[in-house]
Amino acid sequence: MAKALLVVDLQNDFYEEGALAVPNASEINDQVNQLLESDQYKIIVGSQDWHPDSHLSFASNHNKEPFSEYSDQQGLGPVLWPDHCVQQSEGAEFNPEIKTVNFDYILRKGTDKKVDSYSAFQDNDGTDLGLAGLLKSLEIEEIDIVGLAFDVCVKYTAQDSAKNGFKTNVILEGTRAVNPDDIEQVKSDLKNVGVNFK
Repeated sequence: MAKALLVVDLQNDFYEEGALAVPNASEINDQVNQLLESDQYKIIVGSQDWHPDSHLSFASNHNKEPFSEYSDQQGLGPVLWPDHCVQQSEGAEFNPEIKTVNFDYILRKGTDKKVDSYSAFQDNDGTDLGLAGLLKSLEIEEIDIVGLAFDVCVKYTAQDSAKNGFKTNVILEGTRAVNPDDIEQVKSDLKNVGVNFK
């Protein structure tokens, strides 16, 4: 069975000193690098949040505080975020400890200022990002997922992976959550759509 590794958003802004820091993010680096150097994957894909500075998911573009609730979603999401992963910024670059030389393909998401992209498979408004087609063209049947953050982009990426018919595994030692209190609920939600955990 041909397998892929999907590495979600391991970018500086999601690490401890970043603009949208995930607690203990750097703890996953060794696990991720072991997978990147293994020979079990037909393709390794890295996703990269890549926002224009005018992105409408940024609280600063609404004169609101980060993490404010946002009801007029229209493809954005329920929360406004701190400015993060702005195109060409240091925060948008991959964490230097991650062996990105082993990435076969980099998928940039969140490039439309009016639409966010939690999932590497599709924008929040449902626009296909082409990942499922790429993986199916390579006859991939199973996907291992690591990255940041478990309760946002990893969650939605894993859901969409399962919906697209791939056997989907989230490697728990390779992910951390923005809100650790939400981990058990996210695990339950993912199990309900057929996602496995390793």
